[in-house]
Amino acid sequence: MANSQELAQLIGEFGKAYTRRIWSEMERAGTTPARARLLAALHCQGTCQMSALGALLDVTPRNVTKLVDGLEAEGLVARKPHPSDRRAILISLTERGKMVGKESALADHAAAAWLYEQLNPGERRHLARILRKLLATLAAEEVVAAER
Repeated sequence: MANSQELAQLIGEFGKAYTRRIWSEMERAGTTPARARLLAALHCQGTCQMSALGALLDVTPRNVTKLVDGLEAEGLVARKPHPSDRRAILISLTERGKMVGKESALADHAAAAWLYEQLNPGERRHLARILRKLLATLAAEEVVAAER
């Protein structure tokens, strides 16, 4: 039986291996994790100000600018001036950007699905139950921490 320290180590190792696998699939789909996150944010939020993208992605303005510059050069996003704020720039997905974002998400989902298909249905249900319990524990802790 695994103790809590061993479980922590195993989860850490799993997280790193899982991340490598997902990143590899994203690369095969023609993007990087940072670019995929920006494309996904625009897909979910719609047109955004550069500053809002930085907050959503939790990155510096310089990093957002660098990502947007690269994506714009590839025709995946477009910049346009904000209609009422001269200092603000709006970023939106182009049709090609929507397509690349979708392909990236599909690659991510396919990699995850492949991995979880290695478990039988009972193992998947058991894992889901455990993950829900851990998520509920973390959510409860966030509430307690916010009340402090």
